[in-house]
Amino acid sequence: MKALLLCFTLLTFACFGCTKEADELRLRTADAAPVVQVVVADKVLTVGESATLTVFFEVRNGCGEFGSFDTNSDGQTLTVRVIPHYREGFCTQALETRETTYTFTPKTKGTYTLKFWAGENDYISETIVVQ
Repeated sequence: MKALLLCFTLLTFACFGCTKEADELRLRTADAAPVVQVVVADKVLTVGESATLTVFFEVRNGCGEFGSFDTNSDGQTLTVRVIPHYREGFCTQALETRETTYTFTPKTKGTYTLKFWAGENDYISETIVVQ
């Protein structure tokens, strides 16, 4: 009888002890992910018009996904880093490339340089002219 009660208790904990939804909500923010390619649809804009850039970046494993952009500006030069999130759990252990969109909306005329962090002291630069 004690063995049956013990089995029932263990089975209950195994079935209801944790939920898949709780596991999916756990994200870890990591250091910047290197950008491997940037595609700019339109390199000449007017003030207030937005440029959409497709950014391809590399994550460490299959659980990596886009988290946010970290952007610093110095005049008309913007330095952009991709900050990925990693879900906890079983992940493929291979470098994977992900895709996201960066939107740039200038407020003044000029020539802007967008530098996307591609690794230690390495950047992919794109120039956008705003008329």
